Amino acid sequence: MSSLRTFKCLPPVAIMLALIAHPAQATQPGKDADILGTWTLTKVLDSADVASLTDAQAKALIGKTMVVRRDAVMFNAEPCRAPELTRHREDAAKYMREGYHARVGYLGLPDTITVIDLDCTEAFLKSKGKIVVFWEGYFFDAIKQPTAKR
Repeated sequence: MSSLRTFKCLPPVAIMLALIAHPAQATQPGKDADILGTWTLTKVLDSADVASLTDAQAKALIGKTMVVRRDAVMFNAEPCRAPELTRHREDAAKYMREGYHARVGYLGLPDTITVIDLDCTEAFLKSKGKIVVFWEGYFFDAIKQPTAKR
């Protein structure tokens, strides 16, 4: 009860500043920097055995963007829920075969991949500024757009 009285005595601004400064609330600037941002689809790489799109529909997505933020993912203006951005490392060939019934050969991924959960799909880190993203049964190359300088 005494702690409640203490908070009642503090001005609201002081309470807000304390919450913002708390380490659990702070955002780590470098965390997830490799996936956060705007990505442009540049090439259809392959498809899984089962896909929701036709080849023509997949090709029509080339040049479209995917925006990854901490609070949402937008793929070609279609919203997804807030991503968890959880990561795990996997053997690429086994993961693609078992999870997607797809071959890894056309994707240009390293033997061991970092998989990032984007809620509505997954992204696979390829190299700096490059990912493979899976959407509706197709794998796409995507490049990160430079962030605007302030």
